[in-house]
Amino acid sequence: MRIDRRLLGWGAFLVIAGAIPLLVRGGYLTEATIRPWPTLWPVLLIGWGLALVLRRTPVETLANALNVIVLGVMAGGLIATGFGGVPAFGACGDGNGGSGFARSSGTLDGSNGRLSIEFNCGSLAVSAVDGAEWAVSGTGPEGRGPEVDADGNEVSISPPERDFMPFADAGSDWRIEVPRTPLLDLGVTLNAGDGNVDLGGANLGGVSVTLNAGSLTMGLGAAASLARLGGTVNAGSATFELPQGIEDINLTLNAGSITVCLPAETNLAVSWSGALGANNFDEAGLVKTDDQHWMTGGDPPGPRVELDVSANAGSFTLDLGGTCDA
Repeated sequence: MRIDRRLLGWGAFLVIAGAIPLLVRGGYLTEATIRPWPTLWPVLLIGWGLALVLRRTPVETLANALNVIVLGVMAGGLIATGFGGVPAFGACGDGNGGSGFARSSGTLDGSNGRLSIEFNCGSLAVSAVDGAEWAVSGTGPEGRGPEVDADGNEVSISPPERDFMPFADAGSDWRIEVPRTPLLDLGVTLNAGDGNVDLGGANLGGVSVTLNAGSLTMGLGAAASLARLGGTVNAGSATFELPQGIEDINLTLNAGSITVCLPAETNLAVSWSGALGANNFDEAGLVKTDDQHWMTGGDPPGPRVELDVSANAGSFTLDLGGTCDA
């Protein structure tokens, strides 16, 4: 057998990157052990520097091997745990260095409403409150608060205009209150931050989520109603706790991880697609009908919930009967 040395590094990289999420899935490695993978970036600089200094010497091979191992570990960590460790790059604060901004609030008109939230860098907390009033408070760099556009039954909350380097200063810390009374369509976009959304008792028509390089927990299990959920996770880690009665779940994962918790009696029909993605549908007790479809076994009561997942270089976990608290 003849080994093509030109492809040896790529092969080793792919083996390491693929082995780490499998080891995490099998319980041989914990996510807590792998989650600090972004902090390895200085080792890459050392390895590249050694490769340049020792070029055309026998030791150059060892320096290149170090780079391959570190890149493989970082890629595997990204796939297994997402990009929740963004602040390790020193580019975005955690929301503790800002100053308080003026509270904004208002009332949604009518029985139906739309609330859109876009957040960059820091910590986001969203909770449900009685009545029809919404509110946003917290801290931001130099006391800069979000831009709020309220028009009748539609509210948009977005980051203020920032300098050329949007993640160069302290992160923000927003606390947003969502009203329980109206039937609400909610959109959340989170970029490079940590988010916790707890909407117990809220009346939700549809929820759409976009997560880019961060971590997000969506506590929707105690919502009074929720018809549909759509979400896209790019290099992030997201957890969705969902209630009985949801009709449609459509999720896209591009590097990172998604966990979905549903009541044990949920009647599911699952469609799966993508490349280099992993799931636990067999372990969760679903019946596999072909390479891309699973369904709940037996004859559970109630209409089927359509779960459509597209995963590229990511890990998807389904927890039936779990609460996502563990």
